[in-house]
Amino acid sequence: MRKIQVRLPEQIHERVKELAQAEGISMNSFIVASVSNEVVRQETRDFFKEAAAGFDSRAFSEALAAVPDAPAKRADQL
Repeated sequence: MRKIQVRLPEQIHERVKELAQAEGISMNSFIVASVSNEVVRQETRDFFKEAAAGFDSRAFSEALAAVPDAPAKRADQL
């Protein structure tokens, strides 16, 4: 595990401290979880951006056209 030094504005530091205490965890654990969540958010964004780049509207329209026009089954209704 690596150590880094982070400088936080006083207001952010106090808020992180409050939130960590409310969760019953250390500030370090809170910051690690926050950074981890941001990494996952950006990786997810990149995944969907890449997936969307390969979207073929014609193939999608053809697939929809192949679905029979029928009422929803009772079990599928809300």
